[in-house]
Amino acid sequence: MKQFVNVKTMDGELKRTEIRRGVGYRLTTKEMILLREEVSYHIYLEDILGVISREEEAPGIYQEQVGDTTVAHHFGSSSYKIVATKLRMYNRSGVVERGASTLFAQLSPGFTKQLLELLQA
Repeated sequence: MKQFVNVKTMDGELKRTEIRRGVGYRLTTKEMILLREEVSYHIYLEDILGVISREEEAPGIYQEQVGDTTVAHHFGSSSYKIVATKLRMYNRSGVVERGASTLFAQLSPGFTKQLLELLQA
């Protein structure tokens, strides 16, 4: 079983928890958390500017430059780009707060629906 990098604190009422394809997803009334084996992401809902379906953009492969390496992400129909004014990244060494950021995630239809409802509340 994979050991996720855990986010220590959670604010708000827990609404949904999922584990799919080796990634954990948590949604509360105040935040969204993506748990991965090497790094986890914590975003307060008030910091989310938008959730954009990858279908609304060019489908297929997205590439980004990480140092000297090009990383290719293959997205399916449930992939989303989440744009936030800030987010926190947790790894085994600690936590880093980043400013304006874009996070790519594959969300289930139920998770997406609940996230959008909370963002509009």
